[in-house]
Amino acid sequence: MSIAVHVDLEAIARLQERIAKLGAMDTRSLMDDLGAEMVSQTKRRIESEKRGPDGTAWPAWSDGCAATRHGNQSLLIAGGGLLDDVQHQVASGGNSVEVGSNLVYAAAHQFGLDMSVVSTKRRVSIPARPFLGLSEENISDLSAIVDDFIDRQLEAM
Repeated sequence: MSIAVHVDLEAIARLQERIAKLGAMDTRSLMDDLGAEMVSQTKRRIESEKRGPDGTAWPAWSDGCAATRHGNQSLLIAGGGLLDDVQHQVASGGNSVEVGSNLVYAAAHQFGLDMSVVSTKRRVSIPARPFLGLSEENISDLSAIVDDFIDRQLEAM
């Protein structure tokens, strides 16, 4: 008496083919979607959350700075320049995306600034108010976009 086992590798070959196609797929549209979502997350952080990506609340204005602000201004929003300038750019190969701002003062807000101004003989200090980065919730949202993209790619195969 004997038992015969027949292994059909056709299903594995199809799976390997699909995995190879996923590895070679054009990810430009995925990177564009991820970039747009990260811009939205960053703008929400600036407009309403007023917290860094790690959840830490931003420091309040100094008394001197608060005295120069009016009703429609809040932390990181004076004229709306920074909020309007947050944008994304997909790398030429389509494998990555960058989110940020080209404004000179964006880095001062992200990392803080402490310097002496020689002409006025005073010290300028801006505390860090990180607006770029990813929270755990942000990462979860981005992962869902990637999952949806891969699902659509697999359905099209």
